[in-house]
Amino acid sequence: MFGEIVARYAELIDLMTWESVAYTVTIPDYGVLTVEDAVCRLGFDAAAMRAPGEAQPDDLAIQQVGTGIVTWSNNPCDDSREVTNRLGGEGFRHWYLAGDIEGNTTMYVRYGDSDGQLDFPEPGWTPFTAWTDHLGPLAPYAGTFAVVYDTWEDDLEMCIEGTCLAVIELESGVRLDTGLWNGSKTYLPMSR
Repeated sequence: MFGEIVARYAELIDLMTWESVAYTVTIPDYGVLTVEDAVCRLGFDAAAMRAPGEAQPDDLAIQQVGTGIVTWSNNPCDDSREVTNRLGGEGFRHWYLAGDIEGNTTMYVRYGDSDGQLDFPEPGWTPFTAWTDHLGPLAPYAGTFAVVYDTWEDDLEMCIEGTCLAVIELESGVRLDTGLWNGSKTYLPMSR
């Protein structure tokens, strides 16, 4: 079943128009995290939100999904991540996935006060650091990720983004598909 989910995401990624993307899912442990609440957690005033017709290229797209929210950005860099990581914390489960045009992928998770990170193809923080050293809540998926790390150069069908998206779906219950991608969004200016 997991392999089928990864394959579906690999096909979806081939259809997507992004070159660089940062995607987050944030689910509260209880209650509902509304778009307006998320904007406040991000440190912005709800009045700053833009309608779809007013969106600018570097805006952060925010979308209600069930009891949580999804964000989208074309900025996979640390400055964008610093903003969206504010959505995590006590009482929330937060997943961040970013990929750039050069094939670098980062997955970060935060479940309350526990966090973990996966960098592909290599950890970016310290030389000679094993990619498994900072998995945290992702540790149960180490074997799954090991298959990608061990075979990605030989098997072009191996898809780190698809694997990460499958983990996010299984953990959060949020399925990324064209319906979600094309769904109604609100936009938040990322330049202040």
